[in-house]
Amino acid sequence: LLWLIVGSLVMVYSLEQLAALIGVPDAIMGVTLSAAGTSLPAYIASRIAAEKGFGNQAVASVFGSNTFNICVGLGLPWVIYSTVMGFDPYHDLENDGILESILVLAGMLLIFVVLMISTNFVLVKWHANLFIGLYIVYIIHAVGQVYR
Repeated sequence: LLWLIVGSLVMVYSLEQLAALIGVPDAIMGVTLSAAGTSLPAYIASRIAAEKGFGNQAVASVFGSNTFNICVGLGLPWVIYSTVMGFDPYHDLENDGILESILVLAGMLLIFVVLMISTNFVLVKWHANLFIGLYIVYIIHAVGQVYR
């Protein structure tokens, strides 16, 4: 666990330094390299599971990882902060497109649920192409929001 914490801190620091060096805003680094770097283990686990015929495990791994990231990855730092700071609210969080990202995440989940129900839980290749295309649109939108 300690190595995960140290590795995470090193990754965030390194990405901040890289962003400053090449002149890319932190928000873009967050939705691209940081997101890909932290999601890579879940992708590899899901791909291996899917290749071995364990589709349910592949899907569950992705949703489990994202649920953990949202609930523990955001919740635990808030608990630690509020405990250390005497339960005072944190007021320094900048929006930086957080609401849009939440809506995109909810929309993607809704699309996935509709696809699963409409196909009786059968995944087909065009579903994958759709989600990859939607992710590309999301990245283009996120970059556009930063540079507008």
